[in-house]
Amino acid sequence: MSKMTLTEFNILTFEDKYKTALDRSVFLYNNSSEGEKYECYSFTTFTVEIVFDDKNEIIEFRSFSDI
Repeated sequence: MSKMTLTEFNILTFEDKYKTALDRSVFLYNNSSEGEKYECYSFTTFTVEIVFDDKNEIIEFRSFSDI
């Protein structure tokens, strides 16, 4: 499997972003704050933070370069 780039991740559908994060990255940590839960995943050259609401539904993906 080839390395995924940040650009490739960002153009995925909402559902594919979640599946890809679970299948192709390393889980780093989770945290919660002000009614939201965060899970952080590391890819080779970028990181993704998945934001869940108080009903445990994904509301946002935050992706950023590690470089």
